[in-house]
Amino acid sequence: MSEEEFRKLNLKQFDALLKRKYENKKNEKKKADYRAGIVAATIANVFRDKKQKPFKPDDFMPKEKKKQDWQTQLQVVEMLNKALGGKDKRGGND
Repeated sequence: MSEEEFRKLNLKQFDALLKRKYENKKNEKKKADYRAGIVAATIANVFRDKKQKPFKPDDFMPKEKKKQDWQTQLQVVEMLNKALGGKDKRGGND
């Protein structure tokens, strides 16, 4: 795309261009992770106990993380606060 064509993009077209670039980057990362998984699985299979089932590249790929809702995040903060000896000052009694 030339600079002139780029300057003529409207917001909708520009947004579509950014989304396509983001998806391409995400796909390239997945491919790179899979290639690394192949290498890791190969090495692990060379040294594994033969009684075990063989490793697959997916065993070494990053897992998709689920997003926590705010209630779960609050529970984690409360647990850490209590474990580290903190006080809950939300009640305003202190």
